[in-house]
Amino acid sequence: MKNIVLILLLFTLFSCKNDVINSNPDQFLTPKEQSEFKYSIVRYVDDLARNANQYNKFDTVYNSEYLKRASKMDLLFYYNDSINKTVFFAVTKIAPSLKLKKVATVGQIKYTANGDIVFYEEGFRTWKMEPTELKEKTQMLFTKYIKREDLTKFYTVNSNPEFYIEFPDEVTAFDTINRGWKTISK
Repeated sequence: MKNIVLILLLFTLFSCKNDVINSNPDQFLTPKEQSEFKYSIVRYVDDLARNANQYNKFDTVYNSEYLKRASKMDLLFYYNDSINKTVFFAVTKIAPSLKLKKVATVGQIKYTANGDIVFYEEGFRTWKMEPTELKEKTQMLFTKYIKREDLTKFYTVNSNPEFYIEFPDEVTAFDTINRGWKTISK
């Protein structure tokens, strides 16, 4: 009996010290499900397809281009909060640079019972970084985002000289109605 109590006590102590949430997409989704997930958000998280606009970006004529774009994104982190019925995600894509750099977009989604997106929000987008640095910083920010901690100290205006979050900022915010970034009028 003493051994069981000791094991439970040690387990509790070690689990309290571990502040990282299991957000490895491979633990939750098959490779096919990961591809489907990326495809379901690519029209929001990536640029518009050529000749598409905000009103016709879901037309089937653009499917092949969005499939290609989704396949180039990486699902870096994924967490399903079953209590609040919210899926949190972090996807990365290659950013223009002389050497390999990526940018991460972190957000949350709520679905209807039949799987349609009823709420979509991008919580933040990082500055472009080399992949190792991006993964470390995004994991820390992702955990804070899931826990609904304040991220303003990581905004560009507050984090100089080490940059984390590019958007939102003083002039850019995410519009959950139109599901895109917009300029804030001051």
